Amino acid sequence: MGNKALYPETRTNVAGCKLLYAQILPNGSSTPTLGENSGKVISSVAWSATGVLIATLSDTYVAAGAFTQLQLATAADTFVQVKSFTAATTKLLTLDIMTGGSLADIAANAGNIIHVFIVVRDGSTTA
Repeated sequence: MGNKALYPETRTNVAGCKLLYAQILPNGSSTPTLGENSGKVISSVAWSATGVLIATLSDTYVAAGAFTQLQLATAADTFVQVKSFTAATTKLLTLDIMTGGSLADIAANAGNIIHVFIVVRDGSTTA
């Protein structure tokens, strides 16, 4: 078990960068839920259409980038693509979920998790 007191810094040549992490738990076409979400990185998550997931961040950031890792309980030709990210204004992260080249929802399963990593630059420091 890891030591929860350890929060390593993100090493970068840009001042004010931080690495944020959250989990989105798919639920078929029903509303997904949030899993691990330390510090309430994501305030809400919902489907906007089949295979299109919208996550709303809790805070705005000067600059941000996101990437995902998909964990599935069974093998599938599925991946998650970051479609758009407006961290400085609307705080929306839009994810497209593709299975076999088409937009598709991911079934509810304890083993199905979308891991979301967000690298942000906050406004507290300048470069």
